[in-house]
Amino acid sequence: MAHRQLQTRTGMELVKAYLRKPSTGVFLVLVILTALFQSGNPDFLSQANIEAILRSMSYVGIIAIGMGLCLMSGVIDLSVGATSALASVLFSKAMVEWGWSLPVAVLSAMLAGAFVGLVNAYVIIRLKVPPFIATIATQFMVRGLALAWTRGFIVYPLPNGIGNIGMLKPLGVSVGFCIFLAVAVGAWFLLNKTVFGLELKATGSDYEIAKLTEVRYILVHVVLLMLVGVLASVSGVLLSFVLNGGTPNVGTGWEFAAITACAIGGVSLSGYEGSIEGIIFGLLAIYALQNGVVVIGVSVFMQNVVIGIVLLVAVVLDVRRRKYLNLEGL
Repeated sequence: MAHRQLQTRTGMELVKAYLRKPSTGVFLVLVILTALFQSGNPDFLSQANIEAILRSMSYVGIIAIGMGLCLMSGVIDLSVGATSALASVLFSKAMVEWGWSLPVAVLSAMLAGAFVGLVNAYVIIRLKVPPFIATIATQFMVRGLALAWTRGFIVYPLPNGIGNIGMLKPLGVSVGFCIFLAVAVGAWFLLNKTVFGLELKATGSDYEIAKLTEVRYILVHVVLLMLVGVLASVSGVLLSFVLNGGTPNVGTGWEFAAITACAIGGVSLSGYEGSIEGIIFGLLAIYALQNGVVVIGVSVFMQNVVIGIVLLVAVVLDVRRRKYLNLEGL
């Protein structure tokens, strides 16, 4: 009898430990979606379709990792899509018109992203403009600069062989997804195994208290805003490889896709709570959903309705989880 009670208690403790994880809700949704789509069409879990899902999520995924870190620290960046466009245009002009080498062109695009992040940090920290407003303003300026610079035209074609980089499969998957994995692993280590990660969480937990302690709250936000700018540039360059050129329309809506992946992955929009694995589950859920509704033949006119309903269910599950944890005092 005592042994059975011990097993029951241990089982409940495991369930409670699982529910404490912010990624629990979206993981359950991902499992359910996978089962439904696979039953609707056996090709959903085919190698080709899985590769398509992973390839399509990699561009926004790289940005979502940086966005998640920003959200956990209590700041947001809505200019990332425009930054990707500027990086795409800058990289392509450097290759097509200026004759720069590939490493220099990539580095210049990344530096441009870092500069956009630095401008955002200055406006938010020094000028005291709320992050939402500051980065929307930056979004318009950066996108406008990319459009004005190109007059709305695509900058192409990239030199021979450069465009083929986007088609490489170093580990059996696209080069973009490989870079996404590297970014995710690096971000996980930064968040969980470094002093900077502790300062990031402290800043997101209570910004005002962080200002009264030895937490380097200003450095945290500056570094993270510059980092997400660099990651946005990387995504823009990667898509340029695939498109064989740069376009000022790259990245439209990427900021909202990244924020959505973070939100349904358990990242709190008010700071502190979240995990890298939750963001990955959120990305998988979104792109599996977008792919799945096509694979099982949902009407093109109803696809957005279905996607919206499922995303709402994912958020509701997470809200219920948090309420349960609050009631149980966990």
